[in-house]
Amino acid sequence: MGEIRTWVVESLAMVRDFAVFMRRALRAQMRPPPFGELVRHASDAGVGSVLLVTVLITFTGMGLTVQGYSAFAKFGGEDMLGAFVGIGGVRELYPVMAGIIVGARIGANLAANLATMQISEQVEALEVMGVDPMHFLVAPRLWAVTLMVPVLCAYAIAIGLGASYFAAVAQLDLNGGTFIDQLRANVQWSDLAAGVLKGLVFGWLVACIACFHGYSAKKRDGAEGVGIATNRSIVQAAVACIVFNMILSAIMYI
Repeated sequence: MGEIRTWVVESLAMVRDFAVFMRRALRAQMRPPPFGELVRHASDAGVGSVLLVTVLITFTGMGLTVQGYSAFAKFGGEDMLGAFVGIGGVRELYPVMAGIIVGARIGANLAANLATMQISEQVEALEVMGVDPMHFLVAPRLWAVTLMVPVLCAYAIAIGLGASYFAAVAQLDLNGGTFIDQLRANVQWSDLAAGVLKGLVFGWLVACIACFHGYSAKKRDGAEGVGIATNRSIVQAAVACIVFNMILSAIMYI
């Protein structure tokens, strides 16, 4: 019971600290961030993630198509495959996959960098020089990831649908026209907009979680603190994307 009580107390303290950090981060975002830092982090978050997103979403889209086909073929509903991959992919799978991928890649990088700067007292050095660390370090990272993840979500949707079409036509020998017709009939522009909107939420959550753990690293933990911040960032960002995807879907479609 003692261990459980300690875990609960530590978790509640972390939630409280995260709420305080979010308030400070939002305040820092209200001012224009340093442009050079914004461009650098946006390039790393966006361009740096394109290859990984392309590879993973391509195989995810093809896998979704094959699994859908095996289910629909049991009752002769292969023609519904376009509707299945369109609704399931555009509304749910591809945006949340893009969020998790960015959370794993970019979130870990942000947490590790900020934790290293915190432990090596670079953050304190900025404060001594009269520079606000939240504005100079955190705000550009938050803006960069928040802006880039929706773009990556839109890109993931396009790649996923293209991979599904290829798998349906080239692998499963289905009629391409029927596939496209089902896709058009069941996927609206509002669904694409919803996927991009989810990316906006995922991006801000991933960046905020990563920056929080990096910025909160303790000097007494040394190099181990970098690993702790990175691990917590990856796990919590993935959980946040999945949980908020469910909440957003319930708001949008129920």
